[in-house]
Amino acid sequence: MTSSNDDSIDTIWVYGYHGTSRSRAEIIIAEGFQPSMNGYDWLGTGVYFWQDASNHALYWAQKIYPQEPAVIKSRIRLDRTCLDLLDMANLDNPDFWSDSYNGFVRMCERTGKTLPAQNPNLPGKRHLDCAFCDYLVTVTAGDAETDSIGAIRAAFIEGKQIFPNSAIYDRTHIQISVIELNLIEYSCIYD
Repeated sequence: MTSSNDDSIDTIWVYGYHGTSRSRAEIIIAEGFQPSMNGYDWLGTGVYFWQDASNHALYWAQKIYPQEPAVIKSRIRLDRTCLDLLDMANLDNPDFWSDSYNGFVRMCERTGKTLPAQNPNLPGKRHLDCAFCDYLVTVTAGDAETDSIGAIRAAFIEGKQIFPNSAIYDRTHIQISVIELNLIEYSCIYD
């Protein structure tokens, strides 16, 4: 997150694609998005989008809703409230991640909670990432000196290597979890 209050400098606009069913897409367009609250959503509670990747959203929608897949295209404002893991230069504290994780561990110990289990190699097994991101959102919401987290953006390495020993995977993408729904400016069903 950045510390500047000048949105003209800190704001970027991206297109996000949300895979769903056609019937659910029509409800979302009429009534608005509802955040996902699954304990395994890797960027925590929020509305999930593939950035600039309509084919990823369609693939997911076809897999989950084979009878009526649909994709919603949204224009998303990523401003100073975005915890942007693609642009770490905007963090003033080089120990941000270790300090934050240590705080998360201390909070778990204080409250008697065990750290969630994690297996990043299995789909749906990112409970630790989810709980940690939700912790960060909660901590920043209560801190008067820090912007609250309105969105989280990160690269997600997925799929198969494109050739043996490659560091490139065929389904890698950028994912955005929008927490503050007012960051979603416009949405339509993408046909």
